[in-house]
Amino acid sequence: MATAVNDFPAAVFGLDSGFFHLPGAQARAWGVPEEQIDRLRVLLAIGHFHFAFHDLVIDEGRAPAAMCVLADVSLLRYLDGLAELAPGSADRYRALHDRYYRAYAAAMARDLGHRGEARPYTTDEISGLGDKAAPGMTALHVVADLAGMPARGEPAAQALLRLCTGLQLLDDLKDAAEDATNGVMSWPLTCALLAYPDVDLTDERDLRAALVGSGAASACLNVAGAAFVDAARLADATDATVVADLARTWSSRAAEQQSDLLLPVDLR
Repeated sequence: MATAVNDFPAAVFGLDSGFFHLPGAQARAWGVPEEQIDRLRVLLAIGHFHFAFHDLVIDEGRAPAAMCVLADVSLLRYLDGLAELAPGSADRYRALHDRYYRAYAAAMARDLGHRGEARPYTTDEISGLGDKAAPGMTALHVVADLAGMPARGEPAAQALLRLCTGLQLLDDLKDAAEDATNGVMSWPLTCALLAYPDVDLTDERDLRAALVGSGAASACLNVAGAAFVDAARLADATDATVVADLARTWSSRAAEQQSDLLLPVDLR
């Protein structure tokens, strides 16, 4: 079992994701000691393992046996570790995790409901795309507690969820061709297919033309941009500077992509 775990790629533990480093960076900005940040990072890697297992099963229909055996244990160890970081907070962190896990489960159910068939998205479904990252919000509450500023946890988490919605929209637009191959009917892909039912999903240029011509690409970037603006505003209000800076960076990138849509096809 130990050999199998050692052979897992870093992605299984979230180590190659910027969001793995975000709670630690925000903790540092709020003055949390490095020793506590290091302990939190270890716990985040353990917790990420649980959700990496989910992703493999949902997307590929299978996962390594070692992950199947360890996935639940990793989640329990993560939650126990958070409670050890802030003694006396076990019940609160479990309640927070339950709340965010419910949001995650609902978001995944909505996502699965759109697999294989192009049907319109509701406004709530679009605005809730970031909830697929909801379990990670508990860590921001922990960071705020460790910094001695527990009131900052909730608004910081809300800011990060809005940021995640924007990022999910950008990913959905970027991955439209891959999603089409896998039967994942994201919002921009769905809009393009409803507008152009005969689009050749195996032709990336044809699909891109449908995304642009249907207005799906522009709408996706507009909604993502609005989410980033919301995220920056919410983060500023609670002095979550790391989240705010990320939101502004991605807001600029969304605006640049919007400008690129105006370029001739050969220059994009």
